[in-house]
Amino acid sequence: MAVRFRSGAGAARSGQVGTLLVGGLLLAGLLLYKFSTAFATAGSAAVRGQAGQGAQRQQSLLNSLRRQNGGGSGSSGSDSSSSSDGGGNDPKAQFWRIVRTPIAKPDPSIVKQRCGATRGDWCGRYDAQPPIPALPPPRGDRLCLWGCNFVGVCDGTRGWCRCPAGWTGDDCSTRMRRPCSQHHRSNGFEPFDKPFDMQQGGTTMACADLCDEDVGMCYCNSTFPHGRVPADPQLPPGTPPQRVGRPIAHFCRRGKDDAGNKIEFGSVEPELLYGEKGWCQADQPQWTCPCLIDGLGGPYCETPTEAFCPNQCNGHGECHSGWCKCHDGWFGHDCAYRTNTTEWTPGMEDGERPWLKPHVRTPASKDPEPGATRKRPLIYIYELPPMYNSNMLQYRVAKDDCVYRTFTDSNETVLHDSWLYDIETGLHEMLLQSEHRTLDPEEADYFYLPVYTTCFIFPVLGANDFPYFHGGPVAWRTHAATNMLIEVFHWVRSHYPYWDRNGGRDHILLSAHDEGSCWVPAVLRPAIILSHWGRTDLDHISGTGYWPDNYTADSRHDVWQPEGHVGKLGRFPCYNASKDMIIPPMFSPDKYHDSPALGAEPRERHILGFFKGRLQFNNPPYSRGIRQHLTNFSLEQDWWGKHKIFIGDSFPPGEEPGYSRLLTSSTFCFTIMGDGWSSRFEDGLMHGCIPVIIQDGVEVAWSSILDVDSYSIRILQKDMDRIPEILKAVPQAKIHQMQANIAKVWRRHMWTTLPHFQQDVKDMLKRLHAGPANQGPGVEGGQVEALAAGSGDGSSQEGPQGGDQAGVAEGNAKGEGKAKSEGKAKGEGKEGGNRRRLAGKLQPALDGPYNPAEDDAFSTLIQWLYSRLDDLGAHAAPARRL
Repeated sequence: MAVRFRSGAGAARSGQVGTLLVGGLLLAGLLLYKFSTAFATAGSAAVRGQAGQGAQRQQSLLNSLRRQNGGGSGSSGSDSSSSSDGGGNDPKAQFWRIVRTPIAKPDPSIVKQRCGATRGDWCGRYDAQPPIPALPPPRGDRLCLWGCNFVGVCDGTRGWCRCPAGWTGDDCSTRMRRPCSQHHRSNGFEPFDKPFDMQQGGTTMACADLCDEDVGMCYCNSTFPHGRVPADPQLPPGTPPQRVGRPIAHFCRRGKDDAGNKIEFGSVEPELLYGEKGWCQADQPQWTCPCLIDGLGGPYCETPTEAFCPNQCNGHGECHSGWCKCHDGWFGHDCAYRTNTTEWTPGMEDGERPWLKPHVRTPASKDPEPGATRKRPLIYIYELPPMYNSNMLQYRVAKDDCVYRTFTDSNETVLHDSWLYDIETGLHEMLLQSEHRTLDPEEADYFYLPVYTTCFIFPVLGANDFPYFHGGPVAWRTHAATNMLIEVFHWVRSHYPYWDRNGGRDHILLSAHDEGSCWVPAVLRPAIILSHWGRTDLDHISGTGYWPDNYTADSRHDVWQPEGHVGKLGRFPCYNASKDMIIPPMFSPDKYHDSPALGAEPRERHILGFFKGRLQFNNPPYSRGIRQHLTNFSLEQDWWGKHKIFIGDSFPPGEEPGYSRLLTSSTFCFTIMGDGWSSRFEDGLMHGCIPVIIQDGVEVAWSSILDVDSYSIRILQKDMDRIPEILKAVPQAKIHQMQANIAKVWRRHMWTTLPHFQQDVKDMLKRLHAGPANQGPGVEGGQVEALAAGSGDGSSQEGPQGGDQAGVAEGNAKGEGKAKSEGKAKGEGKEGGNRRRLAGKLQPALDGPYNPAEDDAFSTLIQWLYSRLDDLGAHAAPARRL
């Protein structure tokens, strides 16, 4: 509002009042600063001493002062200079500080035992910290409008509704239809819903029969004996259908019209679907459609089964393909919260559904025992609207999309490695089940944003004409995900005060898609960003081979997205080592079934260098062309015949097939990007194979906290034609040292916190007791010391320390067969057979204190987060004096 001119008297009176007001505010500010400093000093002493009621009252007063006098500004600038501060240097933001005990110094004994091949002083701090009192979780009895219309779950602490797919609004009474759109809209803001045209193709979810418009899934029409019959419209919303019916997946669509003419819509003969013995008609049809829907199984997709939900609704709710319908008295994303009158009890996992037991664990939900303690960091997981996570699971095309585990028809657990982005639901579940989770945001050190962007990018977006997050069809995959994150940012700031408390620096975001966080909007850049893609250049452009993922190509529409896309990103590196972290991808332990680290028999490492992966010769931008070039060049130069170096998308000639087996048989394994991040670094590492990194300007997992150079080799792209020369010049002593360092860090690259993964590791390690080569005690504390097996080929011909390449090459050419035959005749010698047996013996002890979750990837992440704590939260800016 513009200031108007006033009369002199009025101006004078206003000036006097203004002077008094400013003076009063300054005095109040000085008093407040004095008191807050006193409280901070007393608070630190209280926590260091005996934590009691006084400390809790003091913390409550601090929280009150913070709420009344804080301000903090959220960072929403469009460049690094304006956004990196994020409000941390705002003098007002100093009153938002939560005073806590300083982090512990590293424990020397832990550093010695468990911190090998690390960088900095982060390791050893977490275990040395003094525990803090465990407090009861908050409860709530706030009511929601109209009881969430029978379909939603009322959040008793906030008073808002969590709605399933198909419903939205404050009371879940507004329909949120997802028609089985045949095409994408050409205008407007409503999903495409025109009558079905049999002569045209359609989207993945297009339907010629009956569409369940809650999730956009196609079923046999209700006129057939096995068709879907919706609930009686006179019954309350959310009532299950009278008959579920058999689904018609996109693989099962009809390929002819009613006149028998061939159409592009599908490929199945209509008789097989609708005939007397067809899928929709017969009790035992001659033709069966694939059962892709989560929660249905059996030979004809009519048997109810357990569906996937993170933490399986805490055992206190029904899982609806990713969304939890909590039982009375329970609420929240995973039904972890309770109303004031609801006492904690075990859930269905301890009763009628024992198959849930491995997947339900919520210590944050329980009232602690007297005197119980816990460790920091405390992490609050935002209760975001379901549209940003659980609705994505309800919209997914197939049950094994977007998740790392599913249930069989008999409710047994199946672990999946086919979904490359397992970490999205996996990390969410690990945090939900963690001892570090808190249900009280007021005591949190960090705030996690559970957004399922990769699930949205694929398969949800494009499979249908809904949902879109601003931009309509012109917002391509990563562009639409950027808009999704902007919505989350504004929702969090408008519903909670915690982003502004520290300018977002204590918030955590996972961005697991191919090019990591390169397309994360500027407004979220102050947060700690976890990804698999460590690209460090500032002025980066997308390197994708798929145009919908090109985040640096602009997308603009006069109605849907007039502001365009690129301007939302600002100018930031994809990975900022000062605050972000590159984490390993998540796979089940079975992917590494032939690794000596997990109890498999060690193999002679007779392959010098190995890479197997997709090549995509018809897609030149893919992998920056590196994979394609090296495959062609290595074939032209006969690297396999001359040097035992293989690069391709198949298996080496004459070798026994098996990816895990070949990694175990190789000395060096190549880390080459795909359309962004690739798992090849972890694949090699987990098999004791030394990674050879060929991706300029891109860091690998844990590079800021582990001494990656001590167990890997980096070759510049300009030098990649010299791979044989470079690898053969590596002295044998250095190879041994790198293999020994791999043994110190391999556990940090595998996610074994989840109970099923822990059990898998223990089962695999039982193989250690089979066979004479594996006899002997395990290593105390579970620390593997070596993964080295006997190295053949050039790597076993130890050259001069100075790297005499000619000598190494000559030794390889003349001594390959002789070395192998002599090794076998002489028992492989001290540096051969002993080392081979050593790799089998030095494994975690099964009868000792071995814990697969200790120092795994999740534990490493928690340890690092603890080391970043201070009185402002993670990576806070230096305090200013007021």
